[in-house]
Amino acid sequence: MIEPTAKSPLTVTYRRDEDPACGAAPVVIRFGGSSGVEPRAGRLEIRVGLEPLGDGSGWVECWSLPEGAAGETGVEGALTYLRSDDCLVGCWAAPMDANDDPDPVTERAYREILAACGALGFKYLVRVWNYLPAINHAVGGQERYRGFCSGRARVFEALPAYERILPAATAIGTHSDGLLIYFIATREAAARIENPRQVSAYRYPRQYGPRSPSFARASLWQSGPQAAELFISGTASIVGHESRHVGDLGAQIDESLRNIGVLLEEAATHHPVRADAPRELSALKVYLRRAADTPAAAAHLRARLGHDVPWLLLHGDICREELLVEIEGLYSERLTETLEIP
Repeated sequence: MIEPTAKSPLTVTYRRDEDPACGAAPVVIRFGGSSGVEPRAGRLEIRVGLEPLGDGSGWVECWSLPEGAAGETGVEGALTYLRSDDCLVGCWAAPMDANDDPDPVTERAYREILAACGALGFKYLVRVWNYLPAINHAVGGQERYRGFCSGRARVFEALPAYERILPAATAIGTHSDGLLIYFIATREAAARIENPRQVSAYRYPRQYGPRSPSFARASLWQSGPQAAELFISGTASIVGHESRHVGDLGAQIDESLRNIGVLLEEAATHHPVRADAPRELSALKVYLRRAADTPAAAAHLRARLGHDVPWLLLHGDICREELLVEIEGLYSERLTETLEIP
C-alpha cells in the first residue's frame, strides 16, 4: 500500500477487504464474479468480472477523497456516479454475452456517458476502464475488440479536435458476461501524453481494424496547484504498432515496463513532473492472459520493481491474441510549479 504524497482529489490504494479504511472509501472496486455497479449513499461499489491471481484474493481497490471532502452519489440516465467538487467517477453497465456484437452497444454506452458527463458539469474523460467478455472472439467475421473500437471511435471522432482530449484507457476481456465501463471525468481537459516508441493508438493502420483504438497512452491531470496524477493506459509489448516477443512472458513484461518508463519521461519532458523509473509508480494492475503464468509473472515483476510498488494480478484476455500481459499504472507527484496544460 502506498500512501499519498500530496492532497489529491482522488487517492488510490490497494487494501484488504476487511480494512476499516476500505469500508470508509467512497469508491471501492472489487474483482471476481460478475461485473456490475451498486450505488449506496455517498458510496460507489464497482465489481469487475476478472478473477484475482496469486495472493490478490481479498484485495480491493479503494479510491478516497481528501479529508473533509464529501461525495454525492446519483444516477444520470444510464450512468451511476459519485461526484465531488473536483471530479466525477462514473460507471455504465449493460448485459452483453460472447455472441453479442459489441459495436452498437459500445457506441450507445459512450454517447450516454458523454451526455451524462456534460449534464453533470464534468465533460472531459481523463481515465476510462473498459471490460467486456470474449474480447478476442469473432462476431460477424470481426474480432470483438475491433467491434468495440469501432463503436467507441464513432463517438469520439464526432467531437471537435478529438485527438487532443482522448482519455487514457484500458480494454480487457473478462470471463463473465456484461459490458462494464467506469471512468474519471473532470471539468478541464487533462494533458495527453504519447509514447515516441509507439504509434499513437488512434493512428494505427487499418490492419488492426476498420477504426483505430480511441485512447491516449497516458493522461496527466493537474488536480491541484501542487499535485498531479499520471494515469497510464493499459500498456503492452508493442513497439511502433507491432507486437514484440511473442511467446516470451518475461520479455513482454520488460517491454511493457520500458514503455511505461518512457511515458514517465515524456510527462517530465513536457511538464514539471519528476521522471523516475517504473519503481516510482504508485500502483500497478497487471492483466495476465494465462493464469498458469502467475508464479513466473510475480517473480519477474518482483525482480524488476522490488517491494515498493503494489500491484494486483488479474486474469483477463489482452486485446491482441499474441500478447500475454498488459500493465496499467498510476503515478502521483507533488509539483513545484503549476502545469501549463495545452
